[in-house]
Amino acid sequence: MKPRVLIVEDELITAMEFKEALMDAGFEVPVIADKVSKAKAAFETMAFDLLLLDITLKHDHLNGLDFADMVRKTSTVPIMFITADTNETMLEKMNSLGNCNYMMKAVRTPELVFKSKLMIGAKENNGTENVKYQEVVLLPINKSHQKVKKADIVAIKGNGSYSDIYIATEIHYHTLSMNMKKLLEGLNYPDLFKLNRSNIVNLNFVEKIEKDQLYLSSHDLKFTLAKGIKKEILELWPNVRT
Repeated sequence: MKPRVLIVEDELITAMEFKEALMDAGFEVPVIADKVSKAKAAFETMAFDLLLLDITLKHDHLNGLDFADMVRKTSTVPIMFITADTNETMLEKMNSLGNCNYMMKAVRTPELVFKSKLMIGAKENNGTENVKYQEVVLLPINKSHQKVKKADIVAIKGNGSYSDIYIATEIHYHTLSMNMKKLLEGLNYPDLFKLNRSNIVNLNFVEKIEKDQLYLSSHDLKFTLAKGIKKEILELWPNVRT
């Protein structure tokens, strides 16, 4: 899949320039957020390979650094800050967050694309030594810890403090004694897509979308899609329109 970037920028013209340049370079930019609340909602729904954050958001009481603090509670995703000014306090803050870089306004899009590729490339290179461990996860199944390939996880259904997990290589689902949010954080797998508060699917198992129904190719699973979520999923893949 293409590297996915979340843009947090309240100047629409600037945001669209960034999006166009990144998409031309082979990135996927599914969301532009002009407020931290929108960025937070997107980050909790989709996995991103890079966050592009304007530090100053004129129409929000929160800023890019505030959002970065929220992100770092659960993720080490690379962050590129956009700023009109830097000072020692700001630089120390970026350093404390880790895996960050910054660009000064006005941003040149060729430089933005170049630095974005570097940051995502560094993330991928740093992970190569442990890739065989990152591809699997130990899950508490049947009073033991069972090794499961993340790519084999078909779907997860949350039910309060419990989660039902469907695995492609097994006929029956397993019920885990942990809520869906905690389970998703432990999995950290980019192809898992959150449909709503109770359902997560592996996009690689999507067989078809018919009206408001999403069908998976395993376990005869289907889910009802909200209009906005259906649009997001359709935009993830090239499709021929009639």
